[in-house]
Amino acid sequence: MDPDYDIQEIVKVIPDFWLIDPESYQRSYCTNHGNPLTPGYYVVTWPEAMRVRRFDGQAAFHGPFESHLQAQSFLNKMKKYRYQLIPLPKQWTSSATANNYKGEKKVA
Repeated sequence: MDPDYDIQEIVKVIPDFWLIDPESYQRSYCTNHGNPLTPGYYVVTWPEAMRVRRFDGQAAFHGPFESHLQAQSFLNKMKKYRYQLIPLPKQWTSSATANNYKGEKKVA
């Protein structure tokens, strides 16, 4: 995959370690546990520091969803929490992040 892709994509997983990416290319994938994913739609995310995004152990597959619409709804919720200006849900934040939202300044 090219380095200019977003850090989230919706893919359709098909049997035998294959998926269809957003550009309709069939690609192989692998998981950390070595087992195939259940067929369906998945939101795939990568760490922000990844330059080349592949469907390998660095990718996190969220799903399966029954339809592309359900996967898109989940992706929109992920983006909403990521980009909104109010604090993230408590379970998604570290204490350092929470302190910054309270207006406290980091002391060097």
